[in-house]
Amino acid sequence: MGRKYYDDFVKEPVDKMANSISNMTYCYERTRVPKEHYKKILQKEIVEIMSEDTNIEMNLLRPYLDMISGMKKENEKFFFKALLISEMKLNMNRLSAADINGLDFAWMSHTLNGKKSLLSEDIISNFKKGDIQKSDED
Repeated sequence: MGRKYYDDFVKEPVDKMANSISNMTYCYERTRVPKEHYKKILQKEIVEIMSEDTNIEMNLLRPYLDMISGMKKENEKFFFKALLISEMKLNMNRLSAADINGLDFAWMSHTLNGKKSLLSEDIISNFKKGDIQKSDED
């Protein structure tokens, strides 16, 4: 079997690949696309490109959701405190007595308020607005 254009193409540096793709695009009905456009795409990480596709992004989110749901179901108090530690960018190995007291106070406050959502009203409102805007576009 003879050598194909692809065999050489995959060995090219990104800049040359981008130029080759630009040339191939031009050969199709003389469509001009600058090589910088292709270069920017070729330099993106796979996860970044995949996350631009909603279906792929949802599949990437699934393990996170499963993990978070499992942790919350297993021990909601520890889940809440871990989330707060993460959000506050605290170091588990360097928690002060005040930090630990703050975690306990936040948890008590949360449970006394009827265990409302962990998310702020702004985030929930923005989610609902985004959902409405998406429905309007459909």
